[in-house]
Amino acid sequence: MRLGPQVATIVVHYRHDEDTVRCLNSLQASDNASQELIVVDNTEPEHTGADLADLLEPTVRLIRSGDNLGFAGGCNIGIRAALETPVEFIWLVNPDAVVGAETLTRMLATAEEHPDAGIVGCRILDGGHPARILFNGGVIKGKGSTYHADAGKFDPCVADDAVRDVDYVTGACFLIRRDVVRQLQELSEDYFLYYEETDYCLRAQRAGWRTVIAPYARTWHYKRSAGKYPPAHYIYYMCRNRVHFSQRFFSASFEEVVTELQPFIAAWTNQVTTHTPHLVGDLEKIVQLALSDAQKGRLGRRDDIGDFAFT
Repeated sequence: MRLGPQVATIVVHYRHDEDTVRCLNSLQASDNASQELIVVDNTEPEHTGADLADLLEPTVRLIRSGDNLGFAGGCNIGIRAALETPVEFIWLVNPDAVVGAETLTRMLATAEEHPDAGIVGCRILDGGHPARILFNGGVIKGKGSTYHADAGKFDPCVADDAVRDVDYVTGACFLIRRDVVRQLQELSEDYFLYYEETDYCLRAQRAGWRTVIAPYARTWHYKRSAGKYPPAHYIYYMCRNRVHFSQRFFSASFEEVVTELQPFIAAWTNQVTTHTPHLVGDLEKIVQLALSDAQKGRLGRRDDIGDFAFT
């Protein structure tokens, strides 16, 4: 007989109380009650606002990190707490995501039917356009270029009746088997933000575990990085970390990665040129800073990105 919850569900909170509360409401409405909810408050101590503890149900375990440790750093605090209990799975869910009532049940069923699946993800839909796919499995090509399968397609038009192996799943909804965490340990905090879940999936696959998408499971993502132009930190960490990721797993040269990054940079340059042309210079500075730091091997958190006007 199983004692205690089967799943530790970890949500890393950062500043936006309404996102976290909405996410937790959806998790608490799950048809699978066998989960412990852990919120890691990753907000800087100087940030003002309501006390998060006052907004959470008493059954939710709140852990304060003491600072912004990045996505991986916050997750790792939750993972360490989860491993102190006999849970069999650890479920990472973004605070700006909403899960379906059957999402966890379907992901667990997939994991149990496929014991070699170490990491299970699901189809991610656009919270602003609930039937549009944002993510249906990650694909890696070339020297580390990544893209989301079926992005932009209409959800009912894309079959989802079978378990599919994928190169990676997004950290917005990321179910990890406890045995995988025992073997691989924690997420890499080198990245600070972005690519840490992709890194973890590749590490798991190299250790013999499959990464799969669970049929019929859905999560809706209300992405704060979406818009006419992205936050400065998005451009910086996506460019810098892409170099680190590609060199770590594909032995890519700096020049090879920069070449593969050009479509990403060009797409955002065109977007900024169209909507906010006065910020093009700031975009170029952020890209140059990211690539310079990548070439120097500088990793982790960088606090001065917000000094640019491009925010």
